[in-house]
Amino acid sequence: MGGMNVYIARAGAALLWVSCGLTSFSVTASEGLLDILSLAKDADPTFRGASFERAAEQEAVKQARARLLPTIAFNVERTDNSDEIVESENQVADASSADYETSTYALTLNQSIYNHEYWVRYSQSKVVRDRADVEFDKARQNLLIKVAERYFTILKTEEQLRSISAEKEALRRHVEYASKSRSAGLGRRAEVVDAEARYYTALAEEAQFAKSLDDARYSLMELTGALHEELRPIQEALPLDLPEPAMPQPWIDRGLTGSPDVLSQQFTVEEARMEIKAQTSGHYPTLNLVYRNSDEDQGGSLFGGTSRVEGEEIALQLDVPIYQGGAVSSRRREAIERMYKSQEDLTRIQREVRTDVNSAFQGVMANIAQVKALQKTVSAQTEVLRNKEKGLQAGLYSMLVVLDAQRDLADAEKNYIEARYDYAINSLKLKRAAGVLVESDLVAINGWLR
Repeated sequence: MGGMNVYIARAGAALLWVSCGLTSFSVTASEGLLDILSLAKDADPTFRGASFERAAEQEAVKQARARLLPTIAFNVERTDNSDEIVESENQVADASSADYETSTYALTLNQSIYNHEYWVRYSQSKVVRDRADVEFDKARQNLLIKVAERYFTILKTEEQLRSISAEKEALRRHVEYASKSRSAGLGRRAEVVDAEARYYTALAEEAQFAKSLDDARYSLMELTGALHEELRPIQEALPLDLPEPAMPQPWIDRGLTGSPDVLSQQFTVEEARMEIKAQTSGHYPTLNLVYRNSDEDQGGSLFGGTSRVEGEEIALQLDVPIYQGGAVSSRRREAIERMYKSQEDLTRIQREVRTDVNSAFQGVMANIAQVKALQKTVSAQTEVLRNKEKGLQAGLYSMLVVLDAQRDLADAEKNYIEARYDYAINSLKLKRAAGVLVESDLVAINGWLR
């Protein structure tokens, strides 16, 4: 037992070091789910990045519309001229050479009258904008589920750590009892060894749960930028409400029509279709209206004297593509293949949504049944352990029987804790998979906290 006591002391010190490490830069006030969500909205880089990405994508409409509007440019040009007559039959020339300056001011307006690609790109930009809105909604729902999942993971691990610590303490008492019985000649050495083995196992599990708790808190820190040591725990009695509707198919139908994952890919397919039209536009003619107003001031010439010329031009420019080396057809075939790829991605995502929605629905239903059953199991195993301990003292049961009962109770408690938190998380995962998760859902879950 001496070596065991040393080991216990060292393990306790290690666990203390782990728990103390959590306070390095932590928030100590007790916080609820909505408090963490509020912090995550302002601090989560992924969510903030999605907001900036959405704003950037929305500029696509303005950029595409700008190509349909007129462009106006003002140009100033100053030229130093040095002319020399090398050979000429013109006898009017004033001199054989001349140096002078020419200044030109020009205002040019260019208006596209017909450009098929410009109009396709404008329609395509609206699809990009709408997809950006859907992508932001997906980021918002992902933030809600990440906050809830990581919040409840901390609470679940804390409860599991407390449970295994209580089991470890009970096993320590069993080790002491078995050792005293052995010393008094009433017990067997096998009982002492078995009790010690189970104790060490519980000690190892306690260390693992302590590490998992540390990991869970740092995982939440990724969303908020701070460690959260005091979180409001979930109450013992949960509502355990069935999903509404209480059948999986309506939820699957919701997911296939409203999931941001599906909607985003549908917009991607539509964008790919428009890309085919845009690339086909390379075969179409374009028509532009060009207006130019110019003022040229010439400071001299070979024929003597200065001049100032004002000009005004209005032109229609028609460009008809004839042959571009097959590049237009190649780009169109590329766009078609990419469109097929996006359609296959849509099929894959729809199947994934069906699977995710059904899995989350069945998870909620299973969790409800598990919580109800395991609650009774814990109560029954507690009573079994109490009776076995009394039977041990009365000489009716061996130490191994008591240890088995202790282990059964610990397993029941661990499964009960797991089922309670899985119910809370899966309730939200179901709505996320169906694409209908909103902040009010977390408000309702927050009402389950103490």
